[in-house]
Amino acid sequence: MLMAVKEPYTLMVQPDDILVSPREVDEHFGTMVCFHPRYALGDSHNYVDKDDFLREMYLDTVGHDEAGMKRYERMVNIVSSRFRHGPKPEERAVDEAMQKVISEKYLMLPLYLYDHSGLAMSTESFVGKALHAEWDSGQVGWIYVSKEDVLKEFDSDRMTGAIRKKAEDLMRSEVTVYDAYLRGECYGYELYKNGELSDSCWGFIGTLDEVKKNIMFYLPEECKDMVEHLEDQEHPATIIKTLLQHAKIQVDQAAKNHQRASRQQVIQTESR
Repeated sequence: MLMAVKEPYTLMVQPDDILVSPREVDEHFGTMVCFHPRYALGDSHNYVDKDDFLREMYLDTVGHDEAGMKRYERMVNIVSSRFRHGPKPEERAVDEAMQKVISEKYLMLPLYLYDHSGLAMSTESFVGKALHAEWDSGQVGWIYVSKEDVLKEFDSDRMTGAIRKKAEDLMRSEVTVYDAYLRGECYGYELYKNGELSDSCWGFIGTLDEVKKNIMFYLPEECKDMVEHLEDQEHPATIIKTLLQHAKIQVDQAAKNHQRASRQQVIQTESR
């Protein structure tokens, strides 16, 4: 837990342990389709496996009709026979052939999962970047968006290299947010005034530096600079002591106000 004190305020920032997936509550540009035997990842879908997904995307590109199915079957037969005894595994070659056709209508980025003392996700392989990634990571799906939606999003009439980059960067940013969610980088804050809760907000996702900037936006003007003075509090007793001190201040002030009001009433009575 992080805490900062600026009389009469106390700001606390702590992990949000019950945060809902950002894929469920936020609007998103790309669609994340994942397949994993133990985890429900990305967006909800009805595909049986990655082969079912790629086949449907392929047919959606060439046509969901008899001609499209024949083209699909012919492609699978040709690619399989060509790579069955070659250096590239047959299944991988078929997947790549389908993705090449799918790219005519969609932009797609691979999704890799790292499963080692927690989960992490990226559009780039973890191999060579994380401990034991050769065994504890691998591709689990894709994030994609139709080129039609890309042009609408960026108000363009043609797919240029710059537009493609903007779309891919936007999809990567969504994966970054989801990665933070999987890592548990989810926070909320509580703001106390004189020991009494005056404001709170939860659901901030990202690194602590990013979260601090976002929390600052929600705080009252006189409290915004408190995020720069947040310090880790390992001892709950320290936190409780601080709140009790603020509560005592509030009680003392209430007592003074009551005494002042009583004296004022006596003065008014005597003057009549």
